[in-house]
Amino acid sequence: MKDPILLAVLGDPVDHSLSPRIHSAFGEQCGIKVDYRKLKTSIEKLPERLKQLADQGASGVNLTVPLKASGIRACQQIDAVARRARAVNTMHWHDGGWSGYNTDGPGLLMDLDRLGINLFQQRVLILGAGGASAGVIAPLLDAKPAEITVLNRTAERATALAERYAHLGPIQGIDVAEAETTIRDYDVLIQSTSAGHSGQLPPLRRHWLSREATVYDFNYGPAHSPLKRWTEAYDLACHDGLGMLVGQAALAFQIWTGNRPAMQPVLDALPKE
Repeated sequence: MKDPILLAVLGDPVDHSLSPRIHSAFGEQCGIKVDYRKLKTSIEKLPERLKQLADQGASGVNLTVPLKASGIRACQQIDAVARRARAVNTMHWHDGGWSGYNTDGPGLLMDLDRLGINLFQQRVLILGAGGASAGVIAPLLDAKPAEITVLNRTAERATALAERYAHLGPIQGIDVAEAETTIRDYDVLIQSTSAGHSGQLPPLRRHWLSREATVYDFNYGPAHSPLKRWTEAYDLACHDGLGMLVGQAALAFQIWTGNRPAMQPVLDALPKE
């Protein structure tokens, strides 16, 4: 093998991340040695960290909470998905600069398809209006749901996010106070907040979801546990974000190396709850 390619995930928290394990497995599939690091990084320290990695010869980085929106400013160019989302989760160093991409939405759709979750004409409720949700809304609207509602603690962010994508399909943004009286019987819940990392649930009510609703959490591992317990109490189908993590990672690995690895063997090998 050649010298390892240097990769990293930046954000806070990152200690829980399975990305090093995933990308090492992708490398084994493709005959590429990988040095993938977890680097706790704040918004303020992001430019310095990216410069350090570029100086060390890094090929690429993943960005997680809370850096996805800030990463845009560090990129010399961004792809169409990231431009619409105003958030990047994947950056590639080449030709003397960083290029930004957002593989979250395509990765999510890959996992929903794997799970047999069809969004066509379904009512979809998204919890959270941050960079994670921004990255998936356009691909979700491409799946032609009946409607999408973005629910956030503050209406301003939810409304602004919905307005950004209103030309692509039926979408609205509301806050928790309004949701108490207007949200009922949604078919699919997508949980995009980081509340689980502190052992908390986001604002959530049983009557917001239909009897046969499906819940999808971007979190996995211990951060998924609060939502998993809540759904078990109401006998709702619930899926963690491991499949999305692997899906978006496979797309990122292809950007960095030109090789598209197989998802399922890696997903099968990851630790389950």
